[in-house]
Amino acid sequence: MDTWKNIGTLEELMEHFPTEESCVSAIFALKWPHGYRCPKCRHVRAYFIRTRRLPLYECRDCGHQTSLIAGTILEGSRTSLRKWIVAIWLVSNPKEGINAVRLRSIIHVTYKTAWAMLHKIRTAMSCADEEERLEHRVHGFIAFNGPRLCPSVDLAPREQPIIVAASLAPNGAEHQYKMKQVNRRHMSGKLLLPCGRDRFIAEHVSAPESMISIIRQRFRVKHNSPLYTVFRQAQRWLCETFRGVSGKYLQNYLDEFCYRENAVARQAAGWGFLAAVCCADNGARHRYLTRFAASKSYARSLRAA
Repeated sequence: MDTWKNIGTLEELMEHFPTEESCVSAIFALKWPHGYRCPKCRHVRAYFIRTRRLPLYECRDCGHQTSLIAGTILEGSRTSLRKWIVAIWLVSNPKEGINAVRLRSIIHVTYKTAWAMLHKIRTAMSCADEEERLEHRVHGFIAFNGPRLCPSVDLAPREQPIIVAASLAPNGAEHQYKMKQVNRRHMSGKLLLPCGRDRFIAEHVSAPESMISIIRQRFRVKHNSPLYTVFRQAQRWLCETFRGVSGKYLQNYLDEFCYRENAVARQAAGWGFLAAVCCADNGARHRYLTRFAASKSYARSLRAA
């Protein structure tokens, strides 16, 4: 794993993983950092079976078989491990994002495959984001993304309300960000209702109520504040990298942006953490399958009155 942190260019990455076989040991270490564990009985020893493209592991105690990528976002994919590693490395680059068109040209897959790979990685990011709550002193505000009405006192049909929040370190510096879409039933025009604020706090904040400040009125938001500057950076990133994002998929892109900002803030920039998240059996694959199978109903829920 330490050698992964020293890879600074795509060329170095390709040299480090020249073949499919060279990726197996890395994926194994990411999935089982403390050694093999049977997913059924937690036994620590297994038989190694090489009859397939990727190795199988058969538990020596209960006989349960599991593959290297079972339960991860890679399960069910016919794309090579080497291309997956390249995709994860490119997404984790803190300097810029990557879209499906560029990924397609780099790893030589179809646009559909590149799009699915990126959304699976973003789903893994979202799962990791939900496990980390905002702590200490938390401040935030209601913001909006998308085309507005003029005058902008009403919420436009394609305008997406978002709670932008950050936790503050003891020295006052922002060190963890979250940007979460708000269901329209928690809005009155462009006013965030108390139920919307309370929902955000219950799901994403662990600080005591006395240390939480979420501005619900848009006219009270200071557009020259450091936190609003971060939100504007997210908007520019969405526009320049993806030419805008629909409300249906916006949350995944916001989670990707916050992942980058949080990694830099805690001085953990690099792709080791993201690779571990993508190769873990953390429920991201199940969420991807259920979310995008029900994407139409998900979009309708965000538009609910």
